[in-house]
Parts: sequence; C-alpha cells; structure tokens
Amino acid sequence: MYVIEYGKNPEFNNYFNAVWFVMETITTVGYGDIVPNTFLGKVVDMVIMPVGIAVISLLTASIATELTNVAIMRSMGQHTTSKGKHIVVIGDVDRALRVINVVIDLMNRKGEIVDILYLNNSDKPSSLPADVEFIHGDPFNTNDLLRAGVDKASTVVILPFNDSDVKTADAKVILLIMSVRKLNIDAHVIAEVLNEVDRDYALRAGANSVISLGSFTTIMIANEVFDRGLSSVLMNIINKGNLGLIKADEYVGSRFIDIMQVVKSKLNYLVIGIVRGNEVILNPGNDFVIQPSDSLLIIK
Repeated sequence: MYVIEYGKNPEFNNYFNAVWFVMETITTVGYGDIVPNTFLGKVVDMVIMPVGIAVISLLTASIATELTNVAIMRSMGQHTTSKGKHIVVIGDVDRALRVINVVIDLMNRKGEIVDILYLNNSDKPSSLPADVEFIHGDPFNTNDLLRAGVDKASTVVILPFNDSDVKTADAKVILLIMSVRKLNIDAHVIAEVLNEVDRDYALRAGANSVISLGSFTTIMIANEVFDRGLSSVLMNIINKGNLGLIKADEYVGSRFIDIMQVVKSKLNYLVIGIVRGNEVILNPGNDFVIQPSDSLLIIK
C-alpha cells in the first residue's frame, strides 16, 4: 500500500501510516483517518478487507479452541503443573482425601497457605477440594511424577494404595519413596506404611518421616487400657493443631528450664521437649543445653 500510494496520497508519507492502515482494515476497526486515493490502492483495500476478516476469525477460533482444550485437559488432570514449593499427595483416594482435608484445616488455623496437588491414576475425585490441583497419571511413571512437579515440591506425602496384600502395599510405598528421592533430594518425604517392620525400609529408601498405622493404633489402644482418656487428650491436641515445632536458633546455649520459662512468658507456649535430628527428647533435664539446629516441641 505504501508503494502504491506514496507520492500520490499525503496520508501515506511513511511506512508506519501504511502499516496502521492495514491493521485497522484487517481488524475491521476502520477509523477512516487514512484512506487510499488511487484506483489501485482501493482495489488492494477491497482485497485486504475480506482477507482480514477471514484471518481474524480463524485466529480467534484457534485461540478459543486452544483455551477450551487447555481447560478440558486441566479438568481431567492431563496437564503439567506449573507449581513449585508445593505439597504433592500420592496414594489411595480415601486416605489422600482425609489427609488433604486435615492439612487444609491446619493451614487455615496456622495461616500458612501452601499449594496442594494430588496425583493418582484414577478419575478426579468429586469430593476433592476445589483449590487442590489434580494430576491424572501413574505415580510409578517418572514422566507423570514430573508432570506433578515432584522435582520442585517442598513436601511429598506417600500413602499406601488399596491393595489386599499389606506387603504389596508397603512395597509400592517404598518404591515410590525411592523414585521421589531420585527426582528431588531436598523434598521432605512423609510416608505411611501398614506394617511396622517396613518402617525401617522406608526410612532407608529416603523418607524423612514414616508413620506406621498399625503401630500407632496399637500404642494408642494399649495406653488407653491403663490411662483412660489419654487417647482422647492426644487426638484432641493433634486434631486442633496445638502440637508444633519452633526453631530454637535464638536459644542456642541456653538451658532447657530457662527456655521453658521464656517461651511461656513470651508466646504462652508450653515446651515439652527437644527435637534433635530424628531424635525426640521429651522432658529433658533442667540443665539440658540447646544446640544449633535443635527445635522446640511445644503445645500451644
């Protein structure tokens, strides 16, 4: 258009005006601030008009189709997550939903919101909370683990699958721990096993924390025999999120008895023990000295 109109139409005195004219014609805006004067220019403009309508319509349809496909893929869990530093939950649907709901409840109470993602090879559970992302995939497939962002997750929770054989269920958990640890050496991996004897294997596979459902239940029942009401007290403390850990960096070198008094005075928390590495030291002696990397076990 610039070549045709230049020198015959003062409105086409530079390339920008020519481009501006083509763009407003293609998009059917048609301000009319720039128009061709020559016969050939008007013919070219007549060609540009229908071509522009067709191109814009095709482009709009393509974008709409792509957005629809993305929405459908996401609703079915066939997409790849863009999350990072999130919590990935893997395992049996019923167990996973219970854990996810409790985690959400605790996050709301603590005011610490973290993205949660659930990975499973079944259909998306209808009762999955709306703000929990779902990825449909095989947890034993590396590509599906990557689609769930396991390599970028801060925490990975691995729960037993609904297998009739306890050994098979625990074996799958241990295999998943190894797969997750291979992809992410920094993630905090929490696993549940059904058989107490498999707990050590899960820890060796790379889990940071392993909970044995059978062992926990057995201990609770046994203690309830002699200390009636104890199980209710413990469950009440845990369910309400009153049991927690706080960093002890500012108390390094201090005695346990002094820390108890300071924390009670400042935060109104009751310090009941110290966590040092994987060791939990309950009610240490008064002169017990806090070391770097220790954490305080508290009841709020």
